[in-house]
Amino acid sequence: MKEIYFTEENVAFNVEARDWEDAIYKGVALLKKNGCVNEHYATAVVNNVNEFGPYIVLSPGIAIPHTRPENGALKVGMSLITLKTPVFFKDTQEPVKVMISFSATDSEKHLNIIKVIVKIVEKGLIDQISQINSLADLNYLIREEQP
Repeated sequence: MKEIYFTEENVAFNVEARDWEDAIYKGVALLKKNGCVNEHYATAVVNNVNEFGPYIVLSPGIAIPHTRPENGALKVGMSLITLKTPVFFKDTQEPVKVMISFSATDSEKHLNIIKVIVKIVEKGLIDQISQINSLADLNYLIREEQP
């Protein structure tokens, strides 16, 4: 997992979003900027949430925007945004304040990303991450919590 880390290219802090859809577009925009997804990927995520419900809300406070590889994934990648004002998804009790978007080209190559996300949730780091304003602090927190 040590090869998975956040960079200036895939992290944005205190992002302003009007609602959950806008937050998805802003998080996925980092994936698009880095050549991980095409212009249709974010729309596919939004459409899936509208159709299937908030399946991307993994735990209180965190959502993991993603969709099937054929919906525009070009390579494996991830991005993290913290939201200046948390957003609510329909049928959820807690607002989302951290979004880790990811793309996968098959059912296996993104497993290290999933491990990082699970570790963040299991270790209860969501609130801490939502308050971080520094890439160095974010990476330090993630590294400190890895085995």
